[in-house]
Amino acid sequence: MDIMKVIVTSDQHLGYANSDKKAFNAFLDELAGESDVTHLILLGDFVDMWRRDASGVFLEGHDTVAKLLTLKSKGVQVIYVAGNHDYHVLDLNNPNYPTQFSKDLSLTDGPVTYRFVHGYEFDPEQKVPFMAFLCRVMSDTGGNLENHIWTDFNSLNNIFSKMEPSFVKTDIAAVMERLRRRPEDRLQGSLAHINATACQQVKPGEVLIFGHTHVPFVNKAENVANCAPC
Repeated sequence: MDIMKVIVTSDQHLGYANSDKKAFNAFLDELAGESDVTHLILLGDFVDMWRRDASGVFLEGHDTVAKLLTLKSKGVQVIYVAGNHDYHVLDLNNPNYPTQFSKDLSLTDGPVTYRFVHGYEFDPEQKVPFMAFLCRVMSDTGGNLENHIWTDFNSLNNIFSKMEPSFVKTDIAAVMERLRRRPEDRLQGSLAHINATACQQVKPGEVLIFGHTHVPFVNKAENVANCAPC
């Protein structure tokens, strides 16, 4: 039987001023020196498209992408699961890209199935149309962020039609101000709810791994873990 060694990491938010690309690149270099790693799962928010231009953030991170290609050349399967800050990658489906992109992932090892999701699924504040939209309209210029988004919202009726009325009517400035906060701060009041919701989603014979909250969490009884760094 083939033995899997799966490395899971999430929420690097590359491109964001507070991310630590140097430390993450060093981590990838260490992985490249190991011979038994079979999978590297980037469990969402690898790059931050809410704060940076979607194309520019990958251009800036070309050195990190090169390290991922090195891992792939060594036989490591690099799999990118989309998060709320990089949901746009689900539209990247060219087979020539260095990694496959997916909404979620399941790996089976004997009687156990390991399911990987980013974790925005358990956060009641996250709405897929809004997440996808933010990934498309951000730029490196910043500036009048709320005005820019409000203008684009009013010109895209299909976005409105997909949203719940209560969400559409939310004050856009208040929403953007809240989204700018670090998850560690923004989710303080809902962290217990998110973790509890994750535990409720586990199926028999399954281990659930997620990220999103930036706060590590393990519930061995429910077979749930959050891969945020300690």
